[in-house]
Amino acid sequence: MELQQGNTPSLLTVGLVLSLLAAPLMLADAFYRYPRWWVEVLLRTRMSVLRGQTQQHRLPRTPAGEVVGRAMDGDRLPRYADRWVDFVNGMIVAAFTALVAGTWVAGAVLVTVLVTSALASAVGRPIAGRSAAAASAARARFGRALVSALESVRTVKLASATPEVHAHLLTVDGGRVNAAVKEHRVQAFLDGVPMLMVQCGVVAAWAIYYLEGWGLATALLVANAVAGFDWFGRVAGMVVTEAPGVRAWQKETARFAGGADLMHLPEGVDLVTGAAPAPLPAPRVRLRSLTLEGFSALHDDGTIGVSDVDLEVRAGELVLLVGQVGSGKSSLLAALAGLIEHRGGLRWNEIPVDDAQEFLRPGQVAHVAQVPRVLSGTFADNVLLGHDRPFEQPVDDARLSVDIGEAGGRDSLVGHRGVRLSGGQVQRLALARALATESELLLADDVSSALDATTEIELWQALRGRGATVIGATAKQAALARADRVVVLVDGEVAAVGTWRELAPRWRHLAG
Repeated sequence: MELQQGNTPSLLTVGLVLSLLAAPLMLADAFYRYPRWWVEVLLRTRMSVLRGQTQQHRLPRTPAGEVVGRAMDGDRLPRYADRWVDFVNGMIVAAFTALVAGTWVAGAVLVTVLVTSALASAVGRPIAGRSAAAASAARARFGRALVSALESVRTVKLASATPEVHAHLLTVDGGRVNAAVKEHRVQAFLDGVPMLMVQCGVVAAWAIYYLEGWGLATALLVANAVAGFDWFGRVAGMVVTEAPGVRAWQKETARFAGGADLMHLPEGVDLVTGAAPAPLPAPRVRLRSLTLEGFSALHDDGTIGVSDVDLEVRAGELVLLVGQVGSGKSSLLAALAGLIEHRGGLRWNEIPVDDAQEFLRPGQVAHVAQVPRVLSGTFADNVLLGHDRPFEQPVDDARLSVDIGEAGGRDSLVGHRGVRLSGGQVQRLALARALATESELLLADDVSSALDATTEIELWQALRGRGATVIGATAKQAALARADRVVVLVDGEVAAVGTWRELAPRWRHLAG
């Protein structure tokens, strides 16, 4: 009976054997799940930034290159989370070693490696944090400079400033590289501490053996465990040193995401399969009248584009703004579109508009900029924007049907940002896109500046024919003559309001 009991394996031995058998399966499962988890965290971060940059409420203006630079630096977050997973695994290994060896000292040797590495890294944490934050900021600066240069490439070439811009990019890129090198040097120095502690741990294990504190089996177990503990020691240090850099990155990136949790996803969104629910249709409030009282447009830098405007526009009216460059026409239209802030009274059907950015949204208000942007796709892509909207009528009203027919039809490409189109065609394509939304109010900023006289007359007649409510800016007498009212702006203030017939004797010099 005693022989049988002696041959019966202990629970610890059974547990150890089962753990060794299960370890390869668990490792294989981790290798399967790990890449998907990492990629999904990156996608969550970048989607949060994208949502923040495209939400209805505007964020402070930031160069696109800087936003992209922060978003593309998103691997800091999953890498830091991975450090914590490895640190916890190291603690589990230490506890398991103590359990197998039958003495807490065996686990204490491993924990000492972890703790000492963390303490040593804590000393260098301020330097590591500053170097990591500086490296992230340098990447953002390089992205900002590069995108700015690409957006201004035509201007740079015309000014013969290519060598200067190239030299500036090299300087900025050199700063990015130097910051990255410094970050890695600091981290490499701190990574050396765990390696030193591992060697000390091995020496300690054999010293205890020679002092007859441990048997040979325990000494071998601890020495081998410590020898393979180098990575866990480095991870313990990384948990400390990478924290400031991750926090700095997270703070800046959350700002670009509108302050939202970078890991939050809207309900129904699956980043792996690419599935997302269809957006809910935005409610509309039919326009009967738009009233401005003491209305002022404020730019992001604090300057006032136009001030103290009193105006009432009724449904179906065509009201046009006229004035010299800098008189405030574009500022007033941008404020009415919710693109910049405003002060004063704004009433829609006699109901105050408290949240202009939310209420004056696309679909309710359509805005055509003075220099419109078009997509590098087809005519249909630009007009429909992926929505179920009318195409033929808006294109016809924008007097673009003949141009599209000559180009090969609605599925013909317009080239990169409309490079195959003339200035007038770009304006009319942007106008057709705005008309396709069938918005309650159309804001048109000098959409006829590049049109010939005949096409311009046809355009304004078409807008009057469809009964659209339009507030626009123009310097063309043919358009002004067809307006219900004309508002003259001088130095950001209303100088006169009336029909063009009434205003022309005094203000004819403002129109061509």
